[in-house]
Amino acid sequence: MMKTTTTTNNTTAIDKEITQTTTTSYLNNDRIDELIPIPKRTDISCLSLTDQLISEYPSTCSFKNVFNSNSNINTSIIPRSSGALTDFNSLSKMMINNNNNNITAKPQLINHKRIASYVFAFDIDGVLVRGPNTLNEGVEAIKYLEGNNPYNIKVPYIFVTNGGGKHESLRAEDLSNRLETKIVEEQIIQGHTPMKELSNEYDNVLVIGGVGDNVKKIAKSYGFKNVFTSTDIMRWNPSVTPYYELTEDDLKHCINDEVYDFSKIKIDAILVFADSRNWAADQQIILELLMSDNGYMGTISKDNFNNGPSIYFAHSDFVWSTNYNLVRYGMGALQVSIAALYKEHTGKEMKVIRFGKPQKATFEYANKVMKCWRKNVLDNHFEEMSSINNDDKDDSMTDIFSNNGSEYKYANNNTNTNTSMSESDEDDFNDNDNDNEGESHNSLTFEGLKRMKLNPIVEKVLPPPSTVYFVGDTPESDIRFANSHDESWFSILVNTGVYQKGTEPKYKPKHHCENVLEAVKFAVEREHAKECEEWNRDSMF
Repeated sequence: MMKTTTTTNNTTAIDKEITQTTTTSYLNNDRIDELIPIPKRTDISCLSLTDQLISEYPSTCSFKNVFNSNSNINTSIIPRSSGALTDFNSLSKMMINNNNNNITAKPQLINHKRIASYVFAFDIDGVLVRGPNTLNEGVEAIKYLEGNNPYNIKVPYIFVTNGGGKHESLRAEDLSNRLETKIVEEQIIQGHTPMKELSNEYDNVLVIGGVGDNVKKIAKSYGFKNVFTSTDIMRWNPSVTPYYELTEDDLKHCINDEVYDFSKIKIDAILVFADSRNWAADQQIILELLMSDNGYMGTISKDNFNNGPSIYFAHSDFVWSTNYNLVRYGMGALQVSIAALYKEHTGKEMKVIRFGKPQKATFEYANKVMKCWRKNVLDNHFEEMSSINNDDKDDSMTDIFSNNGSEYKYANNNTNTNTSMSESDEDDFNDNDNDNEGESHNSLTFEGLKRMKLNPIVEKVLPPPSTVYFVGDTPESDIRFANSHDESWFSILVNTGVYQKGTEPKYKPKHHCENVLEAVKFAVEREHAKECEEWNRDSMF
């Protein structure tokens, strides 16, 4: 009897230990779930950016080019005041009958060409594509946002993916081909994209992941000075990874003919850019450096493992979806395994800096990119509207964003996608950087973003998005990301990727759709109803 009781107690203790272990993840030690999202602002208009801008600066454009022939607005008597932007509705509420110029009943449809006040942000894998396969709904969803919808509205959109391993320009080129529309690198945020901002902090970095030397080229394009890979270290001393021999293909991706002595080169930071193609070798090298004395290979810390290099991960996705029927382990799994080995060896928890979804740093970076992209889309929209009728073209239309036309002016079309890995691919913009006089800002490249300071008019005219719709397939990263930071972000989960239909997601979306096209149509309908309600609010009869 005593023996049975003891066994039961031991079993209970083991069950408790297992429960604690399975509910506490190393990937959740950043306390994101404790964040309080920024409250949604109630003073942001749901009217299109087009209507808001015309309302505030009516003299800057030809109204007949903005409103199509089906519109029931008599533009000849639209009030031309320069009132405060808090009254965005001054134009939109004036519904004028074309026949007798009397104020008429509320319209049933707003259908003139315009740019939406809301924005979309998409995950890529599992939402628009699935491995090498492009989802048809993804192609149709992008066309819908480009204006091929019943409401004639164009919706700005960006991409926020934890994927990486290729330059943003190449990712944009690939998406352009697959989604059958022009995508540019300024719309792309990959897991490692925010690492641009680290390029001035470290002299020597070890980059991990990707195919061949792609991540080395990306890091150099970001502005990092001395970039090394695991292959470079293995070439220096093959005994570092005794179970792996370098191939001829490996050797051709090494730095050059010179073999560097990594016992004399201080590695300042480890940047895990993309998924490792060689877990065993990368783990050995990463762990040795983390436990080294000041980042020198072949040494052991003399300071209780507190003076190794910093380590950054582009994302923490534990699994990801491919065209295989089951999910595959991702960078988050590598992170967990390295952390477990580090703790087993040192007795300490590995300190790590994370980017990607759902991290706050990536959220803040996405807001910067989104702001600049919305401005670009709006600029191009008014350029297009002003060029419809050459006789009515007025350069002041573009000058409202350009300090009297002298700076911050953009080309009529979207920027060219440069697919080369040139040194001109500079660090991302920094609000504290000074403008360089005499240099062209005619394209929205990251170099332009870096130097650009939005002038006071732009800051005033371009309000925050009324809503940011984020569509993802992974509750643990996508939905958690959209729900954690700002209540104006609206999370939508789709069934075409990691999420297994019929299961209860740990992080619940605000809406759940079968696919991305259904998600886009839902959001556009929802926003059109809000736009019509505001358009007609307090209308006079």
